[in-house]
Amino acid sequence: MDVVDIHKDGKTCSSCGEFKPAEAFAVRKSGRAGHLVAYCKVCNSAKQTARKARDKSIYERVERPSKLRRQYGITVAEYDVMLANQQGKCAICFSPRPGSRTRHFHVDHCHQTGVVRGLLCHKCNRAIGLFEDDPNLLYNAASYLEKETQQ
Repeated sequence: MDVVDIHKDGKTCSSCGEFKPAEAFAVRKSGRAGHLVAYCKVCNSAKQTARKARDKSIYERVERPSKLRRQYGITVAEYDVMLANQQGKCAICFSPRPGSRTRHFHVDHCHQTGVVRGLLCHKCNRAIGLFEDDPNLLYNAASYLEKETQQ
C-alpha cells in the first residue's frame, strides 16, 4: 500500500519523540488507511512485548479469536467443533500433536476460495503449502514414493 499520509518524508514518533523516516512506521490498513501509525516500528514492538509480558493470556483472549475471525471467518467455538469432529487429530496424518512449536492445529483453507477444509499439524500444513495446494503434485509425489519403495 502506498503511503498517502501527509508525512511522506517522515514524522515524529509519539512514543520516543524522535523524527524518523516514513519507512520506520507501519502503514494503517483500516480506519485512516494509508496513513502512518503513531508509533515507530521499534517502539510499537517494544510496547507489544511489554503488553504480552504483563498479560500472558492476551493471545488466547484477544489475538487468536481475532486472527481466526479475520483470516478464516470462523470463531474459536467453530474451530473447537472442527477439532472435535477430527477426534483432536490432524486431518491428514492423524497426529494428536499440532507441532513442536505450536499449541494449536493450523486452519487449512483454499487460497482461491477461502473455504476452510480442516485442521492440520504443522508438518502437514507445510507440506500442503510447499505443494501449492496442487493435488496433481501430491499424487505424483505419492506415486514416486510408492515406486521407489517397491524396488
